[in-house]
Amino acid sequence: MRIVLIDDNAAVRENLRLLLKIYAPESSVVGEANGVKSGLVCIKEHKPDLVLLDVEMNDGTGFDLLALYPDIDFKLIFVTGHNEYAIKAFKYSAIDYVLKPVDPDDLQSALTKAMQAHDAQEERIKVTNLVQNKSLALSERKILLKDAETVYLVLVSDVIRCESEANYTMFYLVDKRKIMVSKTLKEFDQLLEGQSFFRAHQSHLINLSHFDRYEKKEGGIIHMKDGSTLPVAVRKKEALLTALSQL
Repeated sequence: MRIVLIDDNAAVRENLRLLLKIYAPESSVVGEANGVKSGLVCIKEHKPDLVLLDVEMNDGTGFDLLALYPDIDFKLIFVTGHNEYAIKAFKYSAIDYVLKPVDPDDLQSALTKAMQAHDAQEERIKVTNLVQNKSLALSERKILLKDAETVYLVLVSDVIRCESEANYTMFYLVDKRKIMVSKTLKEFDQLLEGQSFFRAHQSHLINLSHFDRYEKKEGGIIHMKDGSTLPVAVRKKEALLTALSQL
């Protein structure tokens, strides 16, 4: 695997080179760059299979670099500091990342997934969504969802609710589609926080934009605009009423 390193910190690049020699000895670092402009030149010159890309650099961001690249034909792993906004953006698009200082196990895990990925079109979809989401309002952003056979780009505002099914999550959409994803409801609760979503129950995450009414009888029942009903956990009742009052 041919790898390009793009980071404005020479020490970070050196550390990545050393880790790659240990954990990916079959790979080779074919080029390095320290910013957006030099990174773009480096990618075009060396045509790597994989790019390890910093987020914040002296002349821009990794997002800026990707926006300038016309056709993503390489795999991508972001290497970033503890930037909550960036991490959430990666998760929306299911793009791999490792945090600085780089943990060898995290890097090895990301490299393994990159080596196993064979669908170039899926990688392009991920990166395109990442770049586009950056310039969109929250209500216009899309989340990438995958089941066993298909990759979906879904408007977050089109998600009515999510339901836990063991270690899977079922998404219910406004067009009546249902998408089963192999991630826990807890992960999506954290990811969709701040976008009118509310965890009403251990098994249910709802989009309050599609909320219809709340019945206090029988412990509390939520009715959604699509006709679905679901219970409210006792400890969530007051929080639900507070959330509704803030809409």
